Amino acid sequence: MKLRIIAISIFSFALFGFSKEGEEQVVLNDLIATTERQLVIQKELKGLINEFQAQQDLFYKGPQTKELASKMVQTASTILKLSEENHYLHLFSPFFVEELKLFAGIAKKRTPAP
Repeated sequence: MKLRIIAISIFSFALFGFSKEGEEQVVLNDLIATTERQLVIQKELKGLINEFQAQQDLFYKGPQTKELASKMVQTASTILKLSEENHYLHLFSPFFVEELKLFAGIAKKRTPAP
């Protein structure tokens, strides 16, 4: 019985967090700040994806210049890096992720080693 109470106490502690009594406002302020930072990142990512898709449309419909191809490679590389850092890749289709990796691979090949 004693072991059961200890197990329930440990589970409750893990389930309900590590904040001390009376620090609810601090915990919520931290949560709000984190959520706001994530929203900024998500909006930046959305803008980059829109930019990448517009670059692709231009590339396929218009003149296929090295400058535009270079912009596509850089934009895809930035999207991939930002998505990996923030654990968003699982939200995208496998085709889109592979496309990003393909373009990012080109960026890595073009970057000279230090």
